Amino acid sequence: MKGKIFLLTLLLVTASASFRGLYAEDKILIERERNVFVNPSDNEIMGKIGAGYAAGPDMLGLDLSFNYIYNLDPYFVVGFEADFFWVNWENTLGEANAGGGVDATRKAETNLYNFPVFANAQVRLPGLREKIFFEPFITIGLGYSFMILDYTSDIKDGTDFYSGFAWQVIFTAAYRLSQRSAVDFLLDLGYRGNAPQKGDVEVDMSGPIARIGVRIFI
Repeated sequence: MKGKIFLLTLLLVTASASFRGLYAEDKILIERERNVFVNPSDNEIMGKIGAGYAAGPDMLGLDLSFNYIYNLDPYFVVGFEADFFWVNWENTLGEANAGGGVDATRKAETNLYNFPVFANAQVRLPGLREKIFFEPFITIGLGYSFMILDYTSDIKDGTDFYSGFAWQVIFTAAYRLSQRSAVDFLLDLGYRGNAPQKGDVEVDMSGPIARIGVRIFI
């Protein structure tokens, strides 16, 4: 009787092992998709530097940008952006002659410190990286800007504060030197609409933008 029980147990163990082996060979492993809610490395930060044009003062200025990107999937992302746009110029106001003395030139120096912030939506085409070696995407942003106008002249000095609605459309190309790298190099070309106001006075800071930068996955 004990021999029969031992033999039956051995047969059951052997059959179970064979079944598990067949299942392991035939089963399909489905790789879990990266999910921003589970894996924070799907998020990104971007830093960029370049130049922007301001229509009002008709000048080029320094443009800096910092972005935080929250990935929804490989094609659609959202994020927040904080920029710094600085325009500096010097005006000649005219000639001054005090009591028949030596002529002097009156000058005024003005600095515009503009701080636009945006909520961005972005569409990407990652599948084109293998064909054209870079990943293109387009960003549409809506936001608000705060501007400090600081001026100094021979007559008067002062500081004014302006603010107003801002928007932007940016085309970006991202290039990666190696697929093992977590850093992309970026080229931005776009347009920013921005005309901050103080009372009835408006300064048109709208114009095209060109920047280079990096994207880092975190």
